[in-house]
Amino acid sequence: MKIRRSVLWVVSIGFGLVSTAGTIIIFGSDLNRFWTNFLFIGDLPLLLLVGYFSLAFIWLDLILQTQYLKN
Repeated sequence: MKIRRSVLWVVSIGFGLVSTAGTIIIFGSDLNRFWTNFLFIGDLPLLLLVGYFSLAFIWLDLILQTQYLKN
């Protein structure tokens, strides 16, 4: 179970980082222009990272049956 949970965390974080970087590259932006003027420069990539990480975490939890999220 500990190995599956470790895999879940590592893959989810990796997916979040790669997806966020891909989104920034695809839209041809940089961190100075890619923010919401609400929190700080770079806050939108942080929100993207959290969103992509959460998406991967939920699905991998279901697939790997680590039971972080109870049914």
